[in-house]
Amino acid sequence: MSQDMIMTNHKSLTKLTENVLQMADVMRSHQDDLHANKLQQLVEKGRFEEMSIAFCGHFSAGKSTMINTLLGVELLPANPIPTSANVVKIRGGEPAASVHTRKSGVLTLDPHTDLETLKKHAVDGDEVEWVEICYPGLFLTEKTSLLDTPGIDSTDAAHKVATESALHLADVIIYMMDYNHVQAEENFNFTKMLKDRGKPVYLVINMIDKHVDFELDFDSYKESVEDAFDMWNIKPDGIFYTTLAESDHPENQYEEFRSTLLDLYEHGESLISQSILLSAKALIDEHGKVVARQHQPVREKAEETIETQTEKLVERGLHINDQNEATKQHQQLLAKIAELQSASKNAYNQMEKELTDLLQNARITYYSTNTAAKEYLDTRKPGFKVGFLFGSAKKTEDERAARIQALRDDIKEKVSANLDFHFRQLLTSFIDRYGVRSDSLHQQIHDAKIDITEEWLTSQVKQGAGTDEYVMNYCKDISDGIKISYRRVALLIIEQIVACLEEMNQQEQTTISENMQELEALQGAYLQFVTLTEAEKSQKNELMRLLYQ
Repeated sequence: MSQDMIMTNHKSLTKLTENVLQMADVMRSHQDDLHANKLQQLVEKGRFEEMSIAFCGHFSAGKSTMINTLLGVELLPANPIPTSANVVKIRGGEPAASVHTRKSGVLTLDPHTDLETLKKHAVDGDEVEWVEICYPGLFLTEKTSLLDTPGIDSTDAAHKVATESALHLADVIIYMMDYNHVQAEENFNFTKMLKDRGKPVYLVINMIDKHVDFELDFDSYKESVEDAFDMWNIKPDGIFYTTLAESDHPENQYEEFRSTLLDLYEHGESLISQSILLSAKALIDEHGKVVARQHQPVREKAEETIETQTEKLVERGLHINDQNEATKQHQQLLAKIAELQSASKNAYNQMEKELTDLLQNARITYYSTNTAAKEYLDTRKPGFKVGFLFGSAKKTEDERAARIQALRDDIKEKVSANLDFHFRQLLTSFIDRYGVRSDSLHQQIHDAKIDITEEWLTSQVKQGAGTDEYVMNYCKDISDGIKISYRRVALLIIEQIVACLEEMNQQEQTTISENMQELEALQGAYLQFVTLTEAEKSQKNELMRLLYQ
């Protein structure tokens, strides 16, 4: 690698570690110290530019023996019983060892003189979290390390957790399997998880000395292994078949495997940034699960509310299947409330308009009315007199009475024929249209009567009643006056119809308001879901932004 490329990688790695450090602060602010600490470990890894290869897989698959063989030193316990019960990190450099315990802090040991004690700590999964060993003379340097992890199939679930918790520090993962247990489902699940994280994964099928050729030739065995992983859509970066019991086994790829490890360490600088990036992304996902768990009590409460409110609304005849339906129903109820609130005013305006149209179009005065009016008005002129000498005064009054009676009869006939029937029919239609049930209103409409009296006709006469033009004005005043009287009676009835309508609407509004309260509680629960989801999404986006800024 050229010096320029080294400098470019160094700058990129420095920026990446700064970003990851900011992410750790964000996670801590959300009470997730576990994953914040893992990010902090990535920061230290990036600052130290440490390249690390992790060994994982089934216990008793020979991980510890393989590592001891590769290193040329028996640093790890290797025997038929379960070996490492916690993560053991080995690097080159001056001899030193630290044991990180759960309760007693960090114990410091000398790997030369306390090697057996170190091995005991390595199998103590209860008290010890992880062990770090620096040992001189290995092919490892101070900036290259190797991780031995507990068996993922241990009966102790904490062992699997310890393994998974260490993988974020690994730039390359070696997954080892016993020859006889390759196709265990645990292998496929775990290796798929590893590949999905995007890091290089190499498979080591160990103890191939167990193979019996006459049962199945080795090429067919290898083909079956590769087909099995392919069926799970697992594409490893390499597969090695090894045995440490028979170094001269014809199918043994131990040397090729060791050579690959050395090559990976030699070119490890190019893997570190990508590895930290992938680990940080995986930790963002894990942090998302933590935040989701933090939100779980609120979610459960919202779920309970949704279930309760949905049942209540079903009892009210409203069937809500999801948030969109709840919103739609709420909008419809709001619109209905607004409609009911304006219904009485709209009804009044509509009835008044139809009443006005009826009265405007009703013709009350005709030619006969004008003639009767002229003859009556003539009796109001000064000097009007009927007969001569004796008895003329009485004859004059009788004539005046006869003429006003004739006018009254004509008008009453025209009102009855052209207005009265239509007037009652219209008001009755209002009652039917708006669903008002009121016998008293029907009776009022039936009894509605405008009495056109001689006194009233006389009161309509104004001064100057002596011209033909005035006759027309007088007839118009009579018509307008009658219509005003009908209008006054009709408006009183319309107001009562509106009052009945408002009472009916108020009952419906009360029911709708109760439904809306139930719906709003349901919407509030749905909103909690949305708010939590958006918060989780926002936190993830913020962390991703920090990672790639």
